[in-house]
Amino acid sequence: MADNNQKPPCEVCRLVRMYLLIAVPMILILYLQPEFSSLKGIALTDLFATFIGLMFVATVLWKAYLEYWKPKRDAARKNRT
Repeated sequence: MADNNQKPPCEVCRLVRMYLLIAVPMILILYLQPEFSSLKGIALTDLFATFIGLMFVATVLWKAYLEYWKPKRDAARKNRT
């Protein structure tokens, strides 16, 4: 039975888990160098750069929403009641 009063895992344990889940498979793929025929005509560098650009725009829009639009909307709702 699980104890409800358990402490959250330490930061080092979380880092080790993330390393095992992300870095080890990446290193394994780099070592094995598999060939994917479906990716032959795609420039992965351009694809990754586009992805990073889209994530940057999404992050800026999200922060703008949290910093500007949401407080104004919440203040307007508070004044209506």
